Amino acid sequence: MNATINKDFIFNYLAGKSTALQKQLVDEWVKNPNHEELFYQWLVEYEYQQPQYLTQVDEAIHRFQNFAEGKGVRYPTESEIQALAPVRNRTWWGVAASLALVLTASGLIFKNSIVYQTYESAVGETKTFILSDSTQVVLTANSSLKVPRFGFGRETREVFLTGEANFDVSHQANDQRFVVRTERGVEVVVLGTEFTVYARPEKSKVILNRGKVQLRYREGKAEKQIMMKPGELVMLDQNNHLEQQVVTQTDQNAALKDHRFIFDDTTLAEFAEMMQESYGIRVVIQDKKLAERTLVGSFRAENPKELLEIVSKIFNVEIVKSGDTILLTNK
Repeated sequence: MNATINKDFIFNYLAGKSTALQKQLVDEWVKNPNHEELFYQWLVEYEYQQPQYLTQVDEAIHRFQNFAEGKGVRYPTESEIQALAPVRNRTWWGVAASLALVLTASGLIFKNSIVYQTYESAVGETKTFILSDSTQVVLTANSSLKVPRFGFGRETREVFLTGEANFDVSHQANDQRFVVRTERGVEVVVLGTEFTVYARPEKSKVILNRGKVQLRYREGKAEKQIMMKPGELVMLDQNNHLEQQVVTQTDQNAALKDHRFIFDDTTLAEFAEMMQESYGIRVVIQDKKLAERTLVGSFRAENPKELLEIVSKIFNVEIVKSGDTILLTNK
């Protein structure tokens, strides 16, 4: 039953387009504490897309400040107060209702910033930090991770990743699950383990170093899942189609800390994509045959310039810089 509940399903529910049976499904689904945060996340997204009430918070605050300071305020006369007496209660409830709407809308807008804390890494920067449950995260360049600001729930630890990160998950006494969610609906569900998640617009990738994880994803209308074993690499394309599943023995976390870059039949075209995403460096390879050549091995480089020089020596290509663009050409 839970598998039928997704964002589109919830959006129809919020829009009042659900049948009685569908409403019952949602009501039962949202009672589960594991689904509560996801429901509010979708609710905020729905409100952003289709606001029910547009508030002018800044203008309202300005008017209130003027009122408090007595600026431009005309107080009613005794006769006017007498005339308003019959509707005084109704007016008060109208003000209260308007205030409630303002607070509700403001709460929806700021809920994410209040409930979640976001860790971010700039272009070319790698950050390492420890979560409240002692899980260690290595956030690679140009990435962000959103975590609950006030700690995890009792049954599930959920984080939201954009970009790439390595997780060394701390096992809990109650076998509490650790879930990494991405914008494209790919979920990695784990217990104590070490793995890397890559979540970019053009593809997703999961590398499992230790332990066991369950990979959940949606391909078209079908909900799918696979179990991963240590050493496995799974790649998904833009449509969440399982693109590749191979075995590798790389220690991704150690590589990140040691400034090593590991390539396993990586084409130069894919290398150019990595340089753009991680370092903001636009690499252009005009020669199609050169772009299809593959890179294999582990290379240590302190910065992107060193990495480019290593690649140029391996393939005997010339690096030509033009503004913010790097052109790789055959010598």
